[in-house]
Amino acid sequence: MIAELLSWEFAWPWMLLALPLPWLAARLLPPTQAGQGGALRTPFFGELETLAGTAARARKSHLSPWMLMAWALLCVAAARPQILGEAIKPPQAGRDLLLAVDLSGSMAAEDMRLGGRIVDRLTAVKAVLGDFLERRAGDRVGLLLFGERAYG
Repeated sequence: MIAELLSWEFAWPWMLLALPLPWLAARLLPPTQAGQGGALRTPFFGELETLAGTAARARKSHLSPWMLMAWALLCVAAARPQILGEAIKPPQAGRDLLLAVDLSGSMAAEDMRLGGRIVDRLTAVKAVLGDFLERRAGDRVGLLLFGERAYG
């Protein structure tokens, strides 16, 4: 339990600098005066004061710690607490490839150059495809062979 609490980190720890703002506001801002007009003027404010009576004054003393607690929790939430674990390696996404290779008699013609020598077309295709497939890690490859008709 304690080890889990110690593994927490904050993404934005500078947000915790806002924790003393209510205390600073109470210390630095001038206090309101009793005769000062409120932010919201209502025609029935006097009736509300008599209805509230002493209950409002009693409740006010208990409201301050709850408001400070709410402010502290809001600041901690704004700092974005996180538990960082082991890095998760995403699965390697591959592509689906379909290679069509001609096996007809025309592939026997020796008119391709590979490594400085003349080779037939099918040998050149095998060399190029071998090199291509070695560099395609994670891809799924299908092979379609055809001559006079398709082979399965």
